Amino acid sequence: MTAAGGLGSTTPSLTGGERPQLRVGANGDSVVELQSMLNHVDEVTQHLAVDGDFGALTDKAVRQFQSAHAPMPVDGIVGPLTWAALDSTPSEVQTPTAVAKKLFQRGSDAYERGEFAHAYDLMTAADEQYHHSSITFSRGQCLRRLGGRRQDAIALFELHIAEGGPRAADAQTHIDDLRGPAKSGDETVDVGAAKAAYVKGEAAFNAKQFNHAYDEFTIADNLAHRAALTFDRAQALRLVGGRSPEAIVLYDQYVTEGGPRTDEAKQFLTELRGPEKSGVESLDTGAAKAHFDEGAKLFTAGDYGHAYDKLTIADRLAHRPAITFSRAQCLRHLGGRRAETIALFEQSVVEGGPRAEESRFYIRELKTQGALNQTKKI
Repeated sequence: MTAAGGLGSTTPSLTGGERPQLRVGANGDSVVELQSMLNHVDEVTQHLAVDGDFGALTDKAVRQFQSAHAPMPVDGIVGPLTWAALDSTPSEVQTPTAVAKKLFQRGSDAYERGEFAHAYDLMTAADEQYHHSSITFSRGQCLRRLGGRRQDAIALFELHIAEGGPRAADAQTHIDDLRGPAKSGDETVDVGAAKAAYVKGEAAFNAKQFNHAYDEFTIADNLAHRAALTFDRAQALRLVGGRSPEAIVLYDQYVTEGGPRTDEAKQFLTELRGPEKSGVESLDTGAAKAHFDEGAKLFTAGDYGHAYDKLTIADRLAHRPAITFSRAQCLRHLGGRRAETIALFEQSVVEGGPRAEESRFYIRELKTQGALNQTKKI
C-alpha cells in the first residue's frame, strides 16, 4: 500500500464512529465495520465474510494487519491503536491484484454455498479491481447457476470467448444451452423442441427453481409461442419475487391474448400492482402500512424478493425515506442487483433519512466489495 494525499480518511460507519475493544467472540455492527475495513486493505491476505461474528478467521486477519503496522502489538485485540490504523486506510492506495484476489475468494466461497447472486456481485467487484478473462467466465457461471438472467450470462460467456479465455469451449457449450435450439422454420420440429424445453421448465417449476423455469419457458416460447407459455413465464417471475414489473407485462400480454386463465391473470395483476392511490392521505397511509408490515414479515423470513415487492407498493402509496432504505436493504440481501441497490441507498442519503450514515456504509461496500453482509436490518 502507498499513501495518497487528499483522499481523506473518513470511513462511513454503522455505529456512529464508536470504537469498542473487540476480540474473538465479539459480534455486531462494530465487527461488521472491522471485517469490512480489513477486506479493503492489501496487507491482509485473509478474506472475510462480513457477517458480524469475530471468529478465528477475523482474528487471523487482525493479526495480519497488526503485523504490518509495527510496533503495534500482535495480539488479535482490536483496541485504540488498531482502530486508529484502520481508520487511516482510506487514504492509502491498495494493490488492485491483492484486493481482487480476496474478492474473488469471497465470491468463490459464496458460489460454493449456492449464493450465486452474491457470488456474482463479489466477482464483479473483483473484476473491477483487476480484469481477467477467468473472472469473466466465473461471473457468467454465477448468472447461469442463478437463472433468470440468460442474456446477461450469454454476454459474459461471449466476452470470455472474445478475450481468448482458457475456457472458451466450455463457454460456448453454456451459450448453446442458454440459448436453446434455434428456430428451424419446420413447425413440427420447432413444436417438438419447444415441448422439450417446456418439460424442463415444468420440472424446474415443480422443484421451486423459478428462475430456471422462467428460462426454459422463454426458450419454449421463442420456438413456438403459445398464450399458455406467456402465463407460465409470468407465474415463474411472480414466484421469484422482486421482478413484479416484468411479471405484470407478461400477465397483461396474456390478458390481451385472451388465454383461458384470464381471470387468474387479472387477480395476479391486482396483487402485484397493489391498491391505487386514493388521494386520501389517511387511507393511503393505512394501505401503505399494511403492505410495509407484510414486507417486513417477508424480510424477516428471508424472502427478500417478495419483501421488495410489498415495500415498493407501500412506497408508491405513501413515500417515506425509511421505505427507501428498506427497499435498498431487500435488494442488498437479494444480491445480483448492485446498481439498483446503490441508487436506492444514494436516494436514502439525499432524502436525509435517519439511517443515512448506514446507507453511506452500504454504498461503499457495494461499490468496492459487493456487500456480502447477512446482518438483517430493515
